[in-house]
Amino acid sequence: MQRFVEKIVSMMKSEGLFEWQGGPIILAQVENEYGPMESAMGAGAKPYANWAAKMAVATDAGVPWVMCKQDDAPDPVINSCNGFYCDYFSPNSNSKPTMWTEAWTGWFTAFGGAVPHRPVEDMAFAVARFVQKGGSFVNYYMYHGGTNFDRTAGGPFIA
Repeated sequence: MQRFVEKIVSMMKSEGLFEWQGGPIILAQVENEYGPMESAMGAGAKPYANWAAKMAVATDAGVPWVMCKQDDAPDPVINSCNGFYCDYFSPNSNSKPTMWTEAWTGWFTAFGGAVPHRPVEDMAFAVARFVQKGGSFVNYYMYHGGTNFDRTAGGPFIA
């Protein structure tokens, strides 16, 4: 994982894609929703999360790093929320911004299955309530998705 992250950050730097270089990348993420899995992962889970955070910061990307659903993300990494509603969420430090990295506009579906519907009014209200309670960043996830035939995009299918 370290070689992969270092390679991606290096490529982004060489292309001038980070905000400090005039590019569009304003933050980066390492791991995703690992926190809720820690209890199932055993004794190595917490040290791994800490290692991943420190490794990411050491790449010197020049933008903040986030870990979604990692309540105890080590400084300077920012814990962020995802889901349908995040107005209850607080970051892992009072000095960090309250961020909603996955404001779900819908829900994933099995190929050929029914498409869940979330009224736009509910999404707008959820975002307004999040901002009213101190939220500072919202990423809508996702307006239009890709194709995942037969649900093969995740485990146990590894490419």
